[in-house]
Amino acid sequence: MFFILFSGSIFGQSVIDTLSITVYPEFSYPGVAIEYKFDTDSMSQYDFHIPSEIDSVLYTISNNESEFEKIVEINDNILTTIKQAGNHTIYLFLDKFINDPGPRDFLYLFESATSVDALILSFQVPFAAKDFIADAGNVKLEKIRDQNGLTFMQGIDSNYSKFDKKELFFSYYNPHGFTSIQYAANISTENTSLEPPITASERFVRYPFLTWEPMVIFLLLTLVMVFLYELSNRKEKND
Repeated sequence: MFFILFSGSIFGQSVIDTLSITVYPEFSYPGVAIEYKFDTDSMSQYDFHIPSEIDSVLYTISNNESEFEKIVEINDNILTTIKQAGNHTIYLFLDKFINDPGPRDFLYLFESATSVDALILSFQVPFAAKDFIADAGNVKLEKIRDQNGLTFMQGIDSNYSKFDKKELFFSYYNPHGFTSIQYAANISTENTSLEPPITASERFVRYPFLTWEPMVIFLLLTLVMVFLYELSNRKEKND
């Protein structure tokens, strides 16, 4: 089954130099997180269309002078960016998967009303994923690893023209129903059987917005998760 979740529309007067769109499947909770990241000045402002399926939205801005972080409310499915110079990062959280083993499918239609010089499209590969497939239309994706050891399928669309629709799709099989954090924690201990997946009643609670807990987990546990994952890989190689 395919999930057409939403189209993102950015409305502004100037061209965006670099816009990064990163999809995180089942990273810290049984759903999909989408990250928008871009730099802007204090005059430019853009509108993003946000689907009703969104559970929460976290907006952060960082620069040399200050740090801004706010859980924002969405009105009429439109998120208007803040007029403040700095690095803008917007996290969208969607609760779409259940904690059971099985196939995962996701289709995201991106559309911008502002041209982008460099549109960076990335898919983070879940630790528990088997047969992971990612597709971004005519954009060639290559496997890379970041400084934290996370694996991504990433490509760049140069000179993206406004109103050009871009389909981002991934599919894979999750054999345990675990998130990446749960999977890394379970494989870090030798001879420890996998715990049963969380039942449907224990799923991440949906809210119209204002669900900030997944972002806290996302930020605080990344290094721990990568350490455990790399430790397990080294043990397997030594064996």
